[in-house]
Amino acid sequence: MRKYLSLLLALVTVLSLSMLAAVTVSADGIEKAANAIFVADSGDDNAAGTTPDAPVATLANAFSRLPNGGVIVLVGCVTIDKTEDHPRVMPAHEGVITLTSYYDGVDYRAKPYGTEPVTPRLSLRNGTADLEFHGDIVMDYLRINVGVNEDAGTIMTNAIITMNYHNLTVGEHIENCYEDPNGVPSSFDLDYSSQGNKGNSGRNCPPILFLGSSANTSDEVRDVGGETITGDYTVNIAGGAWQSVRMGDRDLENLNTLDCHVTLNITGGIFAFWTGLFHSSNLSVMCAAQAATTPNYVCDMTITGGTFYGEVCGFGKSSTNSFGDALQQGTINMNILGGEWIRNFGVDSPPVGEYGGYAFAASMTLLFDGAKVNMKIDPSKMDLGVMDQFTVAGLDGVETTLEMVTESDKIGFFGLDLFFNETYLPLTTGNQPEETKAVETKAVDEPKATETKATETKATETKAVDTKDATGTKDATGTKAAEQTGEKTGIPAYVWAIVGVVVVAAVVAAVLIIGKKNKTKE
Repeated sequence: MRKYLSLLLALVTVLSLSMLAAVTVSADGIEKAANAIFVADSGDDNAAGTTPDAPVATLANAFSRLPNGGVIVLVGCVTIDKTEDHPRVMPAHEGVITLTSYYDGVDYRAKPYGTEPVTPRLSLRNGTADLEFHGDIVMDYLRINVGVNEDAGTIMTNAIITMNYHNLTVGEHIENCYEDPNGVPSSFDLDYSSQGNKGNSGRNCPPILFLGSSANTSDEVRDVGGETITGDYTVNIAGGAWQSVRMGDRDLENLNTLDCHVTLNITGGIFAFWTGLFHSSNLSVMCAAQAATTPNYVCDMTITGGTFYGEVCGFGKSSTNSFGDALQQGTINMNILGGEWIRNFGVDSPPVGEYGGYAFAASMTLLFDGAKVNMKIDPSKMDLGVMDQFTVAGLDGVETTLEMVTESDKIGFFGLDLFFNETYLPLTTGNQPEETKAVETKAVDEPKATETKATETKATETKAVDTKDATGTKDATGTKAAEQTGEKTGIPAYVWAIVGVVVVAAVVAAVLIIGKKNKTKE
């Protein structure tokens, strides 16, 4: 009896500790962790790094001290550039590393700390040379600065962050700033919808996020890549401003092949880049970019929030460089169920109402063999701005389907050779996309006339992708549920911990009562 009681009590302890350990984010920032390293440019890489008064000097050094994961607290400016003094390649690690400036109830973002001349921030002065992570990352309660070139007065655009195929969670408490090393902000007009001034376009200013890898400066050999990427990857974005997010690579001479499952959940944040062009290599979000994909490749993208100045795309253009366009296969599920979609791009942008604010099935310039894109759109949950309309486009050669959650006249269709194989109700009368058949390439291509039936529509036949959520159960749409980011939602973990303790305690009590009765009978 005592043996069973000991085992049950041990189980109570384990359950309680494991549930409480899951509580890492609160209204007071990131909670205290067993492993935490503090970092600031003014620190010393020979310092202990375990207190804010003795930080290490470089982010790479902080990563090297957390091989099994932990928390890195930025208590000052932490610079990433192309020099050896501020390394851009982080050491590989197991477990999850969280980057923050709000830790254990202390918000270091509130004022300069110690001898720091500016408030803490991750300062990316690494245009076209990526900050490389080689493990799972969480970023929250963090200021991200894209540096200002103090001589030219321009922002150092095209700062890049690459995940090298690891999981990423971006919390809702990410703040973007554009300041020089002394903390002097740029006078640049940060209107992401316009071309801006001082030689910068507002859409170019925020960092670019890559799930994969990136070629770097011209003096480095671009012979990386050429691998088959397998496994499951999750990217959750709830905040921050980003030039674009790409599920793939950048400018790799030897293209990688995606044979994996990617889950992209966007619940917030700003996505600044816009072009209005099907063949662009830098749209707001691309579910596959500059990589080959196999028939097994699946990307489940779900958008329920965020602000989009441009377009989202399934199979995105490979690159502006002449590295070749890889064969595209597999399935992309684009669930657009919310968000704010900005269509008035400004004076120097594409004409209002003609370009921008699109969901593209694919870029026109790629090669396809069995590629599929399933679009699911709910206009009733989307803020469509001054134009009050959203444009979708399929592509000849890509099996594209569209499901409208609610009936709407706010969805428009673009294209000649851009079409949907199947169109799902409800759509309002007169707003059906034209279905054009593929024709042989001629000097001048003209679309064939299509026959529109007034009352007949094709049956809905959506193939759900068999994926599982974090708990191992399937949801209704077949896509992985968004992981929690930022402040916890739903029932807090500590509540589950208490419930677990109560339940197990009840079991213990029942066993004791039964044992007592048996002893009495004897």
